Amino acid sequence: MKKVKMSCTTCPNSCELLATIEDDQVVAVEGNLCKRGVDFAESEWRCPVRTLTSTMILDTGAKAVLVPVRSAKPIPKAVMKDAMQAIQAKHLHHAVKMGESLIANVAGTGVDIVAAKTVRM
Repeated sequence: MKKVKMSCTTCPNSCELLATIEDDQVVAVEGNLCKRGVDFAESEWRCPVRTLTSTMILDTGAKAVLVPVRSAKPIPKAVMKDAMQAIQAKHLHHAVKMGESLIANVAGTGVDIVAAKTVRM
């Protein structure tokens, strides 16, 4: 049995959780002020996910502009490096609209990388 500290990010309380792990399963959670803390600890232990934010290069011809991008949904932390490599490898050559999908199914996650801002050329 081991104890793992986590900071819950599901609500404004930002509870400091202490999860008890036994046989690779969360068997108890302490420090949560709501049930979402228990769900967070179980999910965080099983497969931690995060929303990825970055920038992509938009080549306007005269100059390069950085376009803020993000994952449409959280993706597993284990594939963050692969997702960042896909973002860095792609250069845009057209104006983008906020919410537009720029990379579909990034790193095989089923999640798209989308523009976080409208950028005109």
